[in-house]
Amino acid sequence: MNWITLLVALLPVAVSAIPSIPGNIKQIITDITSSLGAIAASGVVQGPSVSNVLLALSGVIVALKAEPNIPSDVLTLIDALDRAAQAAMAADQVAQQKVDPSLVQPISPVA
Repeated sequence: MNWITLLVALLPVAVSAIPSIPGNIKQIITDITSSLGAIAASGVVQGPSVSNVLLALSGVIVALKAEPNIPSDVLTLIDALDRAAQAAMAADQVAQQKVDPSLVQPISPVA
Protein backbone atom coordinates (compact mmCIF):
# COMPACT_ATOMS: atom_id res chain seq x y z
CA MET A 1 0.00 0.00 0.00
CA ASN A 2 2.47 2.62 -1.16
CA TRP A 3 -0.18 5.34 -1.35
CA ILE A 4 -0.89 5.04 2.38
CA THR A 5 2.81 5.35 3.14
CA LEU A 6 2.97 8.45 0.94
CA LEU A 7 -0.01 10.05 2.65
CA VAL A 8 1.29 9.24 6.13
CA ALA A 9 4.63 10.81 5.22
CA LEU A 10 3.21 13.98 3.62
CA LEU A 11 0.48 14.83 6.11
CA PRO A 12 2.68 15.64 9.14
CA VAL A 13 4.95 17.79 6.96
CA ALA A 14 1.98 19.79 5.69
CA VAL A 15 0.60 20.27 9.20
CA SER A 16 3.90 21.36 10.71
CA ALA A 17 4.45 23.88 7.90
CA ILE A 18 1.22 25.75 8.67
CA PRO A 19 1.37 27.27 12.15
CA SER A 20 -2.07 28.87 11.80
CA ILE A 21 -3.91 25.53 11.88
CA PRO A 22 -6.07 25.37 15.02
CA GLY A 23 -5.28 22.71 17.61
CA ASN A 24 -8.51 20.78 17.06
CA ILE A 25 -7.80 20.41 13.33
CA LYS A 26 -4.23 19.34 14.10
CA GLN A 27 -5.65 16.67 16.43
CA ILE A 28 -7.98 15.38 13.71
CA ILE A 29 -5.07 15.26 11.28
CA THR A 30 -2.95 13.40 13.84
CA ASP A 31 -5.74 10.87 14.39
CA ILE A 32 -6.14 10.28 10.66
CA THR A 33 -2.41 9.92 10.22
CA SER A 34 -2.34 7.34 13.03
CA SER A 35 -5.17 5.41 11.40
CA LEU A 36 -3.46 5.44 8.03
CA GLY A 37 -0.19 4.35 9.63
CA ALA A 38 -1.92 1.46 11.38
CA ILE A 39 -3.48 0.33 8.11
CA ALA A 40 -0.13 0.48 6.36
CA ALA A 41 1.65 -1.37 9.16
CA SER A 42 -0.90 -4.16 9.46
CA GLY A 43 -1.23 -4.93 5.78
CA VAL A 44 -4.83 -5.90 6.49
CA VAL A 45 -7.79 -3.57 6.63
CA GLN A 46 -9.58 -4.00 9.94
CA GLY A 47 -11.87 -1.58 11.70
CA PRO A 48 -12.39 1.64 9.78
CA SER A 49 -12.47 1.02 6.05
CA VAL A 50 -9.85 2.50 3.79
CA SER A 51 -12.63 4.45 2.03
CA ASN A 52 -13.73 6.07 5.30
CA VAL A 53 -10.17 7.04 6.23
CA LEU A 54 -9.59 8.49 2.76
CA LEU A 55 -12.83 10.46 2.91
CA ALA A 56 -11.79 11.86 6.28
CA LEU A 57 -8.40 12.71 4.83
CA SER A 58 -10.10 14.54 1.96
CA GLY A 59 -11.95 16.64 4.51
CA VAL A 60 -8.67 17.52 6.19
CA ILE A 61 -7.19 18.50 2.82
CA VAL A 62 -10.15 20.79 2.16
CA ALA A 63 -9.60 22.41 5.57
CA LEU A 64 -5.90 22.85 4.86
CA LYS A 65 -6.60 24.46 1.47
CA ALA A 66 -9.01 26.89 3.15
CA GLU A 67 -6.33 28.19 5.53
CA PRO A 68 -5.32 31.75 4.63
CA ASN A 69 -1.73 32.81 4.06
CA ILE A 70 -0.39 29.37 3.16
CA PRO A 71 3.06 29.66 1.55
CA SER A 72 3.14 28.52 -2.07
CA ASP A 73 5.56 25.65 -1.38
CA VAL A 74 3.25 24.30 1.32
CA LEU A 75 0.25 24.70 -0.97
CA THR A 76 2.14 22.68 -3.59
CA LEU A 77 2.64 19.95 -0.98
CA ILE A 78 -1.05 20.02 -0.03
CA ASP A 79 -1.99 19.75 -3.72
CA ALA A 80 0.30 16.71 -4.05
CA LEU A 81 -1.37 15.21 -0.99
CA ASP A 82 -4.78 15.90 -2.54
CA ARG A 83 -3.78 14.20 -5.81
CA ALA A 84 -2.43 11.19 -3.89
CA ALA A 85 -5.64 10.91 -1.85
CA GLN A 86 -7.79 11.16 -4.99
CA ALA A 87 -5.70 8.45 -6.69
CA ALA A 88 -5.97 6.26 -3.60
CA MET A 89 -9.76 6.67 -3.48
CA ALA A 90 -10.00 5.80 -7.17
CA ALA A 91 -7.82 2.71 -6.67
CA ASP A 92 -9.87 1.67 -3.64
CA GLN A 93 -13.10 2.06 -5.61
CA VAL A 94 -11.72 -0.12 -8.43
CA ALA A 95 -10.56 -2.72 -5.90
CA GLN A 96 -14.02 -2.83 -4.32
CA GLN A 97 -15.56 -3.55 -7.71
CA LYS A 98 -13.09 -6.30 -8.56
CA VAL A 99 -13.03 -8.03 -5.17
CA ASP A 100 -16.08 -9.20 -3.29
CA PRO A 101 -14.93 -9.31 0.35
CA SER A 102 -17.87 -11.53 1.29
CA LEU A 103 -16.41 -14.28 -0.90
CA VAL A 104 -12.94 -14.16 0.64
CA GLN A 105 -12.24 -17.24 2.76
CA PRO A 106 -9.21 -18.45 4.70
CA ILE A 107 -6.90 -20.80 2.81
CA SER A 108 -6.77 -24.28 4.32
CA PRO A 109 -3.33 -25.31 5.51
CA VAL A 110 -1.51 -27.83 3.32
CA ALA A 111 -0.68 -30.97 5.24
